[in-house]
Amino acid sequence: MKILMVTRETQAEKRYGLGRSLMPLILEFRQRGITVDYICQTNLGARSVLWQHRIHRFFTGLAQIVKFETDFSVLLQVLLERINMGRLAVKFVVRHGYTHVHCHDPIIATGFRFFAGFNLRCNAVWGITEHGFGCYTQAISKDGVKLGKFVMRLMQYLEVSTLLSANWVIAPTNIGIKQIADDLKISKLPTNWHCVVHARPVINHYSKEEARKRLGWDDNVAYILGVGRIAPVKQFPLLLEACARLKIKKNFQLVILGEGDYNNLKVVAKQLKFAQEIQFAITDDIGLYLCAADLYVSVSASESFGLANLEALTSGTAAICTAVGGVPEVVGNGAILIDSTLDSLITAIQCLLEDDELRQLIAQKGRARAAEWPNIVQVTDAYEAIYRKATNN
Repeated sequence: MKILMVTRETQAEKRYGLGRSLMPLILEFRQRGITVDYICQTNLGARSVLWQHRIHRFFTGLAQIVKFETDFSVLLQVLLERINMGRLAVKFVVRHGYTHVHCHDPIIATGFRFFAGFNLRCNAVWGITEHGFGCYTQAISKDGVKLGKFVMRLMQYLEVSTLLSANWVIAPTNIGIKQIADDLKISKLPTNWHCVVHARPVINHYSKEEARKRLGWDDNVAYILGVGRIAPVKQFPLLLEACARLKIKKNFQLVILGEGDYNNLKVVAKQLKFAQEIQFAITDDIGLYLCAADLYVSVSASESFGLANLEALTSGTAAICTAVGGVPEVVGNGAILIDSTLDSLITAIQCLLEDDELRQLIAQKGRARAAEWPNIVQVTDAYEAIYRKATNN
């Protein structure tokens, strides 16, 4: 068995993207003597990227001739970079003899399926993990890509065709699997669709004193931590507004860990007359920040799993999470679950920052929830069973 993992990530996105959940899995497989490799956009050649840009410019120009409800420029970029990764995966299979291809996106899988059809030497079994909550088409729409009704239906049709042709389909929560079927109007779940959770994360642990000393944080300030890529679905402006309206006696500081363009958030903070400057940071040691923080807050509009939430529970940091997608299934009673509204968020933050005992209780429940979560060995066992069954079938 020789496995190829395929994502559309850039190298930088691995820090807060799929790399955080895939690398422990890959390392565990390698310890078992099973070859697993991981390709992303970094592996694309210069010529391939050039042609991708040329095709994007050509079709974007055509789309501008007629007015559509769909933002074709953004959509084409989304589709082309993924289809190109599917094409590259076929090339890797033929050149290196991979037996299994795991596409971490249904459009990558669509590209792989298409190009594999033209190459008789590409005979690997393949499958998909859907990382968004619900079907991919709905997920990119929620992430800010404008889709017209016809384009939405066409993409859903292609997604159904690809998923039903795959040797396996995986989502990280049971409710996520069900939501994909509901979105795509698949009445009966196929037997090769599985829920496989992300493993309990392994993070560095520090005492709060040591973590704050390393970061240079003030012991007299309450630190609120948000984690995630800077994208509309993460709803960081909602967190900013809640912090701007807090009425507490403690001094507090908002810290956001994530890659992306911070300028829009700075503009929002200025419009809200947020008195304090937000700290933005990028790190490879998320445990350091979680252990130093008083409160972790996730206000995502949608999450299929929410790995950062589980990391907060593992670190023993009191957590507030919006009860969306697969989040309740993952955090259980280990976090304060709230509606995605400003009033709910303000109330929860004020309550936990002003009540030390309650904050400690929630942190303890979070640690207990994380302690019972499947580890990387158990999760790798589940993946290996799926891969071997696909080979046998």
